[in-house]
Amino acid sequence: MANNTPFSGLSDAAGGILLPPEQGGILIDGIQRESGALQLAGDYRTTSSRKEAFAIFNGRATAEVVGEGGTKPVTGGEFSGGTLNIKKVASIVTFTDEMIEDVMLGDVNVLVDTDVRQAIADVVDANAVGKDSGTNISGTFDSELTATTQSVEWDSTKQDGLQLAISAAMGSLEANGYGAFGNLGILVHPSVARSVRDARATGGGTASATAQAQGLYGQASDPFYGLPIYTSTNLNTFTEAAGSNKVVAVVAHRPNIHVRVRHDVRVAVSNDASVGGTSLWQNDLTGFRYVWRGGMYVHDLDRAVVSITNAS
Repeated sequence: MANNTPFSGLSDAAGGILLPPEQGGILIDGIQRESGALQLAGDYRTTSSRKEAFAIFNGRATAEVVGEGGTKPVTGGEFSGGTLNIKKVASIVTFTDEMIEDVMLGDVNVLVDTDVRQAIADVVDANAVGKDSGTNISGTFDSELTATTQSVEWDSTKQDGLQLAISAAMGSLEANGYGAFGNLGILVHPSVARSVRDARATGGGTASATAQAQGLYGQASDPFYGLPIYTSTNLNTFTEAAGSNKVVAVVAHRPNIHVRVRHDVRVAVSNDASVGGTSLWQNDLTGFRYVWRGGMYVHDLDRAVVSITNAS
Protein backbone atom coordinates (compact mmCIF):
# COMPACT_ATOMS: atom_id res chain seq x y z
CA MET A 1 0.00 0.00 0.00
CA ALA A 2 1.38 3.40 -0.97
CA ASN A 3 2.48 5.60 1.90
CA ASN A 4 1.02 8.91 0.71
CA THR A 5 -0.86 10.17 3.77
CA PRO A 6 -0.43 13.97 4.19
CA PHE A 7 1.14 15.14 7.43
CA SER A 8 -1.58 16.73 9.53
CA GLY A 9 -2.20 17.49 13.17
CA LEU A 10 -5.90 16.63 12.88
CA SER A 11 -5.89 12.98 13.99
CA ASP A 12 -3.84 9.80 14.10
CA ALA A 13 -5.32 8.72 10.78
CA ALA A 14 -4.22 11.99 9.18
CA GLY A 15 -0.53 11.33 9.71
CA GLY A 16 0.06 11.88 13.42
CA ILE A 17 -1.23 13.09 16.76
CA LEU A 18 -1.98 16.72 17.58
CA LEU A 19 1.28 18.57 18.10
CA PRO A 20 2.21 19.60 21.62
CA PRO A 21 2.75 23.34 22.24
CA GLU A 22 6.47 22.84 22.76
CA GLN A 23 7.86 21.00 19.79
CA GLY A 24 11.40 20.87 21.15
CA GLY A 25 10.44 17.73 23.02
CA ILE A 26 9.37 15.76 19.93
CA LEU A 27 10.81 12.25 19.86
CA ILE A 28 11.79 10.16 16.89
CA ASP A 29 12.03 6.37 16.70
CA GLY A 30 15.37 4.97 15.66
CA ILE A 31 15.43 3.86 12.04
CA GLN A 32 18.01 1.28 11.01
CA ARG A 33 19.30 2.70 7.80
CA GLU A 34 22.95 2.67 6.88
CA SER A 35 23.99 3.59 3.35
CA GLY A 36 27.63 3.10 2.48
CA ALA A 37 27.74 1.61 -1.03
CA LEU A 38 28.48 4.92 -2.75
CA GLN A 39 31.00 5.85 -0.06
CA LEU A 40 32.95 2.72 -1.02
CA ALA A 41 33.58 4.18 -4.47
CA GLY A 42 37.12 5.33 -5.13
CA ASP A 43 36.04 7.49 -8.08
CA TYR A 44 33.22 9.77 -6.89
CA ARG A 45 32.55 13.07 -8.62
CA THR A 46 29.86 15.32 -10.01
CA THR A 47 28.94 15.43 -13.68
CA SER A 48 27.02 17.71 -16.03
CA SER A 49 26.13 14.86 -18.38
CA ARG A 50 23.38 12.24 -18.27
CA LYS A 51 25.78 9.54 -19.45
CA GLU A 52 29.51 8.90 -19.17
CA ALA A 53 31.55 6.51 -21.29
CA PHE A 54 34.76 4.92 -20.01
CA ALA A 55 37.64 3.69 -22.19
CA ILE A 56 39.24 0.68 -20.46
CA PHE A 57 42.68 -0.60 -21.47
CA ASN A 58 42.66 -4.40 -21.22
CA GLY A 59 46.00 -5.21 -22.85
CA ARG A 60 49.38 -5.91 -21.32
CA ALA A 61 52.40 -4.57 -23.20
CA THR A 62 55.31 -6.97 -23.79
CA ALA A 63 59.05 -6.49 -24.24
CA GLU A 64 62.01 -8.72 -25.06
CA VAL A 65 65.77 -8.64 -24.87
CA VAL A 66 67.21 -8.18 -28.39
CA GLY A 67 70.67 -8.29 -29.80
CA GLU A 68 72.55 -5.43 -31.40
CA GLY A 69 70.89 -4.63 -34.68
CA GLY A 70 68.24 -7.24 -33.97
CA THR A 71 64.58 -6.96 -34.88
CA LYS A 72 62.59 -5.22 -32.20
CA PRO A 73 59.35 -6.91 -31.10
CA VAL A 74 56.01 -5.25 -31.66
CA THR A 75 53.56 -5.14 -28.77
CA GLY A 76 49.84 -4.62 -28.85
CA GLY A 77 46.93 -3.87 -26.59
CA GLU A 78 43.20 -3.88 -26.41
CA PHE A 79 40.61 -1.35 -25.33
CA SER A 80 37.07 -1.97 -24.19
CA GLY A 81 34.47 0.37 -22.83
CA GLY A 82 31.85 0.85 -20.16
CA THR A 83 28.93 3.22 -19.73
CA LEU A 84 27.50 4.90 -16.66
CA ASN A 85 23.93 6.17 -17.04
CA ILE A 86 22.43 8.77 -14.71
CA LYS A 87 19.27 7.66 -12.90
CA LYS A 88 16.67 9.56 -10.89
CA VAL A 89 15.34 8.83 -7.39
CA ALA A 90 12.44 10.91 -6.08
CA SER A 91 9.81 11.28 -3.38
CA ILE A 92 6.98 13.69 -2.52
CA VAL A 93 5.61 14.46 0.95
CA THR A 94 2.57 16.63 1.59
CA PHE A 95 1.58 18.80 4.55
CA THR A 96 -1.71 20.48 5.35
CA ASP A 97 -1.48 24.26 5.51
CA GLU A 98 -2.33 24.12 9.21
CA MET A 99 0.48 21.67 9.84
CA ILE A 100 2.98 23.95 8.14
CA GLU A 101 1.84 26.89 10.25
CA ASP A 102 2.08 24.82 13.44
CA VAL A 103 5.61 23.55 12.78
CA MET A 104 7.04 26.71 11.26
CA LEU A 105 9.25 27.23 14.30
CA GLY A 106 9.46 23.58 15.36
CA ASP A 107 11.36 20.42 14.59
CA VAL A 108 8.88 18.25 12.69
CA ASN A 109 9.70 19.67 9.28
CA VAL A 110 13.40 19.11 9.95
CA LEU A 111 12.78 15.51 11.02
CA VAL A 112 10.64 14.77 7.97
CA ASP A 113 13.20 16.37 5.67
CA THR A 114 16.00 14.31 7.16
CA ASP A 115 14.00 11.11 6.88
CA VAL A 116 13.03 11.67 3.24
CA ARG A 117 16.66 12.33 2.34
CA GLN A 118 17.66 9.16 4.16
CA ALA A 119 14.96 7.20 2.33
CA ILE A 120 16.42 8.37 -0.98
CA ALA A 121 19.90 7.39 0.17
CA ASP A 122 18.58 3.96 1.16
CA VAL A 123 17.09 3.38 -2.30
CA VAL A 124 20.33 4.49 -3.94
CA ASP A 125 22.28 2.16 -1.67
CA ALA A 126 19.97 -0.80 -2.43
CA ASN A 127 20.40 -0.35 -6.17
CA ALA A 128 24.18 -0.06 -5.83
CA VAL A 129 24.37 -3.18 -3.65
CA GLY A 130 21.82 -5.23 -5.62
CA LYS A 131 19.88 -6.06 -2.47
CA ASP A 132 17.03 -4.48 -0.55
CA SER A 133 17.21 -5.40 3.14
CA GLY A 134 18.88 -8.69 2.27
CA THR A 135 16.60 -9.61 -0.65
CA ASN A 136 18.08 -9.72 -4.15
CA ILE A 137 16.80 -7.06 -6.54
CA SER A 138 17.51 -6.05 -10.12
CA GLY A 139 19.15 -2.71 -9.56
CA THR A 140 18.70 0.24 -11.87
CA PHE A 141 22.38 1.21 -11.94
CA ASP A 142 24.80 -0.14 -14.53
CA SER A 143 26.51 -2.39 -11.94
CA GLU A 144 25.61 -4.07 -8.66
CA LEU A 145 28.30 -4.89 -6.13
CA THR A 146 26.87 -8.28 -5.15
CA ALA A 147 26.59 -9.35 -8.81
CA THR A 148 30.29 -10.23 -8.88
CA THR A 149 31.06 -13.87 -9.71
CA GLN A 150 33.89 -13.97 -7.16
CA SER A 151 33.03 -15.04 -3.63
CA VAL A 152 34.46 -16.53 -0.46
CA GLU A 153 32.44 -18.10 2.32
CA TRP A 154 32.25 -16.91 5.92
CA ASP A 155 32.50 -19.89 8.25
CA SER A 156 30.26 -18.83 11.13
CA THR A 157 31.32 -21.86 13.19
CA LYS A 158 34.79 -20.38 13.66
CA GLN A 159 35.38 -17.49 16.01
CA ASP A 160 37.86 -15.99 13.54
CA GLY A 161 35.77 -16.94 10.51
CA LEU A 162 35.16 -13.34 9.51
CA GLN A 163 38.85 -12.48 9.64
CA LEU A 164 39.70 -15.52 7.54
CA ALA A 165 37.01 -14.67 4.98
CA ILE A 166 38.27 -11.11 4.60
CA SER A 167 41.82 -12.37 4.20
CA ALA A 168 40.67 -14.82 1.52
CA ALA A 169 38.82 -12.05 -0.32
CA MET A 170 41.91 -9.83 -0.18
CA GLY A 171 43.93 -12.77 -1.52
CA SER A 172 41.58 -13.11 -4.49
CA LEU A 173 41.96 -9.42 -5.30
CA GLU A 174 45.74 -9.66 -4.97
CA ALA A 175 45.79 -12.65 -7.35
CA ASN A 176 43.84 -10.55 -9.88
CA GLY A 177 46.36 -7.72 -9.77
CA TYR A 178 44.42 -5.55 -7.33
CA GLY A 179 46.79 -5.88 -4.40
CA ALA A 180 47.43 -2.20 -3.58
CA PHE A 181 46.43 -2.17 0.09
CA GLY A 182 45.56 1.52 0.15
CA ASN A 183 42.96 1.02 -2.60
CA LEU A 184 40.94 -1.73 -0.89
CA GLY A 185 37.78 -1.27 1.16
CA ILE A 186 35.01 -3.27 2.83
CA LEU A 187 31.24 -2.87 2.69
CA VAL A 188 29.57 -4.83 5.46
CA HIS A 189 26.24 -5.12 7.25
CA PRO A 190 26.28 -3.08 10.51
CA SER A 191 25.38 -6.20 12.50
CA VAL A 192 29.06 -7.10 12.17
CA ALA A 193 29.74 -4.89 15.19
CA ARG A 194 28.24 -7.39 17.61
CA SER A 195 29.88 -10.31 15.84
CA VAL A 196 33.27 -8.70 16.42
CA ARG A 197 32.50 -7.79 20.03
CA ASP A 198 31.28 -11.30 20.86
CA ALA A 199 34.20 -13.15 19.25
CA ARG A 200 36.25 -15.02 21.88
CA ALA A 201 39.59 -16.76 21.81
CA THR A 202 38.97 -20.46 22.48
CA GLY A 203 41.26 -22.99 24.08
CA GLY A 204 41.24 -25.44 21.20
CA GLY A 205 40.87 -22.90 18.44
CA THR A 206 37.32 -24.06 17.69
CA ALA A 207 33.92 -22.68 18.56
CA SER A 208 33.07 -25.78 20.59
CA ALA A 209 35.87 -25.17 23.09
CA THR A 210 35.23 -23.22 26.26
CA ALA A 211 35.51 -19.52 25.53
CA GLN A 212 38.09 -17.58 27.47
CA ALA A 213 37.16 -14.34 29.19
CA GLN A 214 39.18 -12.11 26.91
CA GLY A 215 37.83 -11.07 23.52
CA LEU A 216 39.41 -12.38 20.35
CA TYR A 217 39.69 -8.87 18.95
CA GLY A 218 41.14 -6.44 21.45
CA GLN A 219 42.51 -2.98 20.86
CA ALA A 220 45.63 -4.41 19.24
CA SER A 221 43.75 -6.73 16.85
CA ASP A 222 41.66 -5.72 13.84
CA PRO A 223 39.66 -8.36 11.94
CA PHE A 224 39.49 -5.95 8.99
CA TYR A 225 43.28 -5.60 8.63
CA GLY A 226 43.10 -1.82 8.80
CA LEU A 227 40.94 -1.48 5.67
CA PRO A 228 38.32 1.31 5.60
CA ILE A 229 34.86 0.03 6.55
CA TYR A 230 31.50 1.16 5.18
CA THR A 231 28.11 -0.23 6.15
CA SER A 232 24.86 -1.04 4.37
CA THR A 233 21.68 -2.42 5.91
CA ASN A 234 20.76 -3.79 2.49
CA LEU A 235 23.29 -6.61 2.85
CA ASN A 236 22.35 -9.77 4.73
CA THR A 237 22.81 -9.72 8.49
CA PHE A 238 25.33 -11.79 10.42
CA THR A 239 22.56 -13.19 12.62
CA GLU A 240 20.22 -14.67 10.01
CA ALA A 241 20.30 -18.30 8.93
CA ALA A 242 22.67 -19.35 6.19
CA GLY A 243 21.32 -19.87 2.70
CA SER A 244 21.78 -19.20 -0.98
CA ASN A 245 22.36 -15.61 -2.09
CA LYS A 246 23.24 -14.52 1.47
CA VAL A 247 25.95 -11.83 1.18
CA VAL A 248 27.14 -10.24 4.43
CA ALA A 249 30.00 -8.16 3.00
CA VAL A 250 32.01 -7.28 -0.09
CA VAL A 251 35.69 -6.48 -0.38
CA ALA A 252 36.54 -4.28 -3.34
CA HIS A 253 39.28 -2.44 -5.18
CA ARG A 254 37.76 1.01 -4.73
CA PRO A 255 39.19 2.82 -7.80
CA ASN A 256 37.16 0.45 -10.00
CA ILE A 257 33.90 1.74 -8.52
CA HIS A 258 32.76 4.88 -10.34
CA VAL A 259 29.98 7.13 -9.05
CA ARG A 260 28.68 10.19 -10.84
CA VAL A 261 26.20 12.60 -9.25
CA ARG A 262 24.33 14.95 -11.59
CA HIS A 263 22.88 16.76 -8.60
CA ASP A 264 22.35 16.06 -4.93
CA VAL A 265 18.87 16.10 -3.41
CA ARG A 266 16.88 19.07 -4.67
CA VAL A 267 13.62 20.20 -3.12
CA ALA A 268 10.78 21.93 -4.97
CA VAL A 269 7.64 23.20 -3.23
CA SER A 270 4.16 23.59 -4.71
CA ASN A 271 0.62 24.11 -3.43
CA ASP A 272 -1.16 24.28 -6.80
CA ALA A 273 -0.09 21.01 -8.44
CA SER A 274 -1.89 17.66 -8.31
CA VAL A 275 -0.30 14.75 -6.47
CA GLY A 276 -1.72 11.27 -6.98
CA GLY A 277 -4.90 12.75 -8.46
CA THR A 278 -5.37 15.12 -5.50
CA SER A 279 -5.41 18.87 -6.05
CA LEU A 280 -3.07 20.45 -3.51
CA TRP A 281 -4.70 23.88 -3.85
CA GLN A 282 -8.24 22.55 -3.47
CA ASN A 283 -7.35 20.52 -0.36
CA ASP A 284 -5.12 23.08 1.42
CA LEU A 285 -2.01 20.97 0.92
CA THR A 286 1.59 21.78 0.11
CA GLY A 287 3.83 19.26 -1.57
CA PHE A 288 7.59 18.97 -1.15
CA ARG A 289 9.26 17.13 -4.04
CA TYR A 290 12.71 15.60 -3.47
CA VAL A 291 14.84 14.49 -6.44
CA TRP A 292 18.36 13.00 -6.65
CA ARG A 293 20.16 12.13 -9.89
CA GLY A 294 23.24 9.95 -10.16
CA GLY A 295 24.61 6.57 -11.17
CA MET A 296 27.24 3.91 -10.54
CA TYR A 297 29.39 1.66 -12.71
CA VAL A 298 32.06 -0.90 -11.74
CA HIS A 299 34.61 -1.89 -14.34
CA ASP A 300 36.15 -5.38 -14.15
CA LEU A 301 33.46 -6.21 -11.59
CA ASP A 302 34.15 -9.95 -11.47
CA ARG A 303 37.84 -9.42 -10.63
CA ALA A 304 37.75 -6.21 -8.60
CA VAL A 305 34.94 -7.13 -6.17
CA VAL A 306 34.65 -10.22 -3.96
CA SER A 307 31.48 -11.15 -2.05
CA ILE A 308 31.62 -12.73 1.39
CA THR A 309 28.71 -15.15 1.58
CA ASN A 310 26.92 -17.04 4.35
CA ALA A 311 25.90 -20.06 2.31
CA SER A 312 26.17 -22.87 4.84
